[in-house]
Amino acid sequence: MFQLLKLTLRQKKLVILSFGCALFVALFTAIQISLVQPIIDEMFKPVPAASSPGPGVAAPAPTVVKTRLLDTVWKTLRIEPKNVRSILPLALLIVIFGKGLFTFLSTFLMKSAGNRIIKTMRDDLYEHVLYQSTSYFDQVTTGGLMSRLTNDVDRIQQAVSTSMIDLIEEAFILAGILATMFASNWKMAVMGLVVTPLAVVPLAAFSRKLKKKGRQSQAKMAEMYNLIHETITGNRIVKAFGMERFELRKFLKASERYLRINLRLAWISSLSSPFMEFIGGIVAAFILYIGANSVAKGQLSPGDFGLFVTAIFSLFTPIKRLSRSNNVVQQATSCLDRINEVLNVPPQIQDRPGAYPLPPVQGRVRFEGVRFQYHADRAVLHDVTFEVQPRQTVALVGLSGAGKTTIINLLARFYEPTAGCVTIDGIDIRDVTLVSLRAQIGLVTQEIILFNDTVRANIAYGLDDVSPDKIVAAATAAECHTFISDLPQGYDTPIGERGGRLSVGQRQRLALARALLKNPPILILDEATSSLDSESERLIQQALDNIMKDRTTFVIAHRLSTIRRADVIMVVDKGRIVETGPHDKLVRRRGIYRKLYDLQFAEDEEAAP
Repeated sequence: MFQLLKLTLRQKKLVILSFGCALFVALFTAIQISLVQPIIDEMFKPVPAASSPGPGVAAPAPTVVKTRLLDTVWKTLRIEPKNVRSILPLALLIVIFGKGLFTFLSTFLMKSAGNRIIKTMRDDLYEHVLYQSTSYFDQVTTGGLMSRLTNDVDRIQQAVSTSMIDLIEEAFILAGILATMFASNWKMAVMGLVVTPLAVVPLAAFSRKLKKKGRQSQAKMAEMYNLIHETITGNRIVKAFGMERFELRKFLKASERYLRINLRLAWISSLSSPFMEFIGGIVAAFILYIGANSVAKGQLSPGDFGLFVTAIFSLFTPIKRLSRSNNVVQQATSCLDRINEVLNVPPQIQDRPGAYPLPPVQGRVRFEGVRFQYHADRAVLHDVTFEVQPRQTVALVGLSGAGKTTIINLLARFYEPTAGCVTIDGIDIRDVTLVSLRAQIGLVTQEIILFNDTVRANIAYGLDDVSPDKIVAAATAAECHTFISDLPQGYDTPIGERGGRLSVGQRQRLALARALLKNPPILILDEATSSLDSESERLIQQALDNIMKDRTTFVIAHRLSTIRRADVIMVVDKGRIVETGPHDKLVRRRGIYRKLYDLQFAEDEEAAP
């Protein structure tokens, strides 16, 4: 509750104005209830026959309205007691209009504040997730993050925009009604409210239960989001293995768990409102009993009794709305806790204090005593040391899981070394800003990442004001221009989610064109030609040879045919650099590289004439 209130106060001006309007709503509600007393005592009082009073007989004095709140209003407006009867209909209309006007203003201002607050929260959350380190995404599920960005934020928006102002407004109205009752007859008000504290303990219990179940409900929703995401993104694998029924059963089980927790949540939230209304009914019955006896004994006027009855029954509405708003607020509080769990996790990789932009580099890369481990109990790299000269092409080869991609990830600073350091032109990459470091590194990975946009936007991704000629030149160098020209809208053709409207080879060449347009001094090709057919690979290999001459290039490849002309080949085995040298030298050494070479080329060479 207090967390949401603190969140709401981010739009202080709008919230204060909304609360001010809510005060007027409460005031007009109190006046509206107070009008019951003069309406009964004045409007329905018999009018004496028109006759001149006899000698020595004074004219009957007008009835004095006893409600203190209305006395104040009449005096402020300078209305004489004798004119109250004629002014009551107009006063009732003014009160109803004023209450409606300020209700509208209060609701609109709070909704405006709520929407602005939620926009800022969603923006902050997305930005925080966007700048998280790669290791963070290794530990969380996509569905869980999507649930927080969508469902959790929507729940909070509902609470902040609607339920929070209802909570405040109805609390003000409740206070106004109670103040009216105490001002009219404090003894009866005290007697009537003796029972009210009985509702406090159950209400607190309801709040705790709602918060707990609300958190469980959001967790189950995140589980469903994750299943949906995995099934949609992996739909080809699901179909290839005929696992539709299996995935459906998994989803139905998750949906059933979500239903069960929501039914428990509905049971608690549905019970709280009638319970609070029952407490109000006990108070009303008590007041009716006391009031009826007081009227019979002449201790209370019919108008005062009518005021009390109206006030008691008017209490039901704010009590009911308070209970409902509290239900929403408690569930939103659990959602806010889940969002804060994300916001409270700082990015593991971020700029050091005093980090400076990396100046234009030549591309001399050095790893010195680098050790790295993803988990505390298992090291992936062990004391890796090597140096690459500017404009050299270096190939990393080895079995899967040897640590090749980890070396590349450390160079791009997706992870930090556990020990040792990585330098570029003698500069420790931890001393420079991440943006300036990655601006000088081009990356093409085996996992093709394209966006649901046009071909042009994907090639020019991350670059502003790129001329069309440069885009075409990069596409031509990557052997993309021909197939792009055949697309319905050429470079302006949307390629669909993850480039789904293109073939795998076309997508990989498009990713290569994107890296080439960036024109970085350091280029990383992580299985960049693995999805190309033989003809496409032949066409692109010459382009790659020309491009790699002018920059330091790291190539990871399982197909050794693509890296035979590399200046240096480093063989990675179990997290260590075990062999280093050009192709011919490594073949003659008869080590791990020779074994890999024999597996791929021996049969071809034997079959050659």
